[in-house]
Amino acid sequence: MDSIKKTERASENQRIALGVSDEVANIRLLNANDLIALGLNGIKSLDDLADLASDELLEITGTSNLNQKSADEVIMAARAHWFEDA
Repeated sequence: MDSIKKTERASENQRIALGVSDEVANIRLLNANDLIALGLNGIKSLDDLADLASDELLEITGTSNLNQKSADEVIMAARAHWFEDA
């Protein structure tokens, strides 16, 4: 159990070090590996993520966690703040 918590903590620390925002980290379909992959590719904010097409997101994160439908859901979740004031 301690090793799992250490791994989770290390992943969280890496995400933070890469500059991936808490808002991106809070998108429910993204796991720790996805967040790290995003950070390594310069995707750090909701706007960065929202600007991607689903095929770009799948290319960055791989398909082990996301499929086309879930990638679309992630991008729409990232875009939600664009429409809040509308």
